[in-house]
Amino acid sequence: MNERFFDLKKDRQDRIINGALKIITENGYRHASTDEMVSAASISKGLLFHYFKSKIGVYQFLYEYSTRYMMIELREPRRKAGCDFFEMHRLLMKADAAVLRKYPCMPLFLYKADGEAQDAGVELPGDLAGAVYALRSELLTGAQRPPFLTEIDTAEISRILLYARNGIMQELLQKRNADPDPDQKSPARGTASGPTDNTPDTLTTIPDEKKETTHLPLHEEFIQNYTSCLQMMRRLNM
Repeated sequence: MNERFFDLKKDRQDRIINGALKIITENGYRHASTDEMVSAASISKGLLFHYFKSKIGVYQFLYEYSTRYMMIELREPRRKAGCDFFEMHRLLMKADAAVLRKYPCMPLFLYKADGEAQDAGVELPGDLAGAVYALRSELLTGAQRPPFLTEIDTAEISRILLYARNGIMQELLQKRNADPDPDQKSPARGTASGPTDNTPDTLTTIPDEKKETTHLPLHEEFIQNYTSCLQMMRRLNM
């Protein structure tokens, strides 16, 4: 890529990144159109190729950028490595939410890219390929297992929660596409605050009232929905 991309204003960089992430995540690498990417990013096709040379160049840049960005957000789970198994899932949820707040398609893009890159004939950076999910797996495997669960149990719970995580993200993104600016209808409830401000401090915290999720910012709605799944899994396995 052309390093002058980073000379652009940050909001323009993010618009290009988010536009390309959206189209590739929705369609996969093979079916992602650069015409749709530039339309989503509100830039010209010439500018896209000026910075990234080719569609493969865009894809490889997005993969490296996304991996490095998500690894930064995983600092807190890494710092608390070895904590309780369900607490580690909560910390990983908070890291995901922090990413979703700025890059709504990034977690799903990485998950899908790890599965499709080889089939699509795209070479990923060797030192970064699969790094995010390898770290997540390492943190969950090394977490303190509750005495009533076996290693097989925790592996299965993690597998189920990964499906739930990805399914919730996919559903929220589809809803966002159907209603592209839901935040305009949101009540003023502190949307400028970080994603952790509304995160329950414990897994046993359940809201007294059922919240209307339609108009929540995406990262907050993810926290709410995933927390419900996490609480249910913990109760079922106690």
